[in-house]
Amino acid sequence: MNTRAVAAVLAAAALLTVTACGSEKSDDAKPAADGGKERVIEATNGKITVPAHAKRIVSLSYATGALLDLGVEPVGTSAIDENNPMELLPSQVDKGKKITSIGSGIETNIEKVASLRPDLIIVEGASAFDWNIKRLQGIAPTLYFGIKTPGDLYAAQEKIAKAVGKEDAFEKLKAEYTNKARKIKATYGDKLTSKKWAIASSYGNGEFLVDTRTSWVGRILADVGVTFAKAADEGKEHEVTYSQEKINVLDDADVILVPRMFATGEVPKETKELQEKPSWKLLKAAKDNHVLPVTYATSDRYGTSIDVLDQIEKIAKGL
Repeated sequence: MNTRAVAAVLAAAALLTVTACGSEKSDDAKPAADGGKERVIEATNGKITVPAHAKRIVSLSYATGALLDLGVEPVGTSAIDENNPMELLPSQVDKGKKITSIGSGIETNIEKVASLRPDLIIVEGASAFDWNIKRLQGIAPTLYFGIKTPGDLYAAQEKIAKAVGKEDAFEKLKAEYTNKARKIKATYGDKLTSKKWAIASSYGNGEFLVDTRTSWVGRILADVGVTFAKAADEGKEHEVTYSQEKINVLDDADVILVPRMFATGEVPKETKELQEKPSWKLLKAAKDNHVLPVTYATSDRYGTSIDVLDQIEKIAKGL
């Protein structure tokens, strides 16, 4: 974490005099000075009262993509570069890079955030990390959505939409996703159900991962009605780690999807090395040339999920 000049941070926060306040009320009926209503949003850090018409929003991590999906451009964002692409859609990358950077990843520059004079801060990221929420709350009302499972991200985007008054935009995205999934299921149902599907990747260390039906991409595959390979059909965890000596758990998979890095468009070298293993080359999917890349392994919201649906449709068409 950035630990520069604590005194400067406190001074900047004091000048702003805006604090994030939790509320025990569960309704949205708190009058605002502009004649509108403040909104009460339930987040990981409690029930937070936010401005009804926030104009200057700072977003951290996945929140940036969620906002851009809704047509909202933050005034500040976590750095967007090759090391931290934030899973933005191709149409969002250039716009995202023009937004003022407030630090890379979880190393947020608190002074920079304060200098942007935000009236709302939104953080959407892994619960395992320390996002310095208390210090952010000293600058402006802060919504923190801690992510433990893939499903948490969809719920978070809906709450973000409510916080910024973009419920209609969210419902439009959700409907587009639902209708596209339904169409793919109806058009390619035979190919999706007659073949068994799996998602696999590796970070090295002699291990590999199999994503299950509750994973990021697994949830999307489930929505179009695929039949999962045995190793991917378990849904208690969204991913299961195996020793590379057990590649044969994928023996029954007819199609194996491997994540492709968003920033480079390439399959990570650790996964490529997995695919060079003699035991991998003996898999049915490998012999049939049905090991196929898919972008947005972390399909964190409806925008990226719609893109994954497009990719699945192309794959199904080519089988």
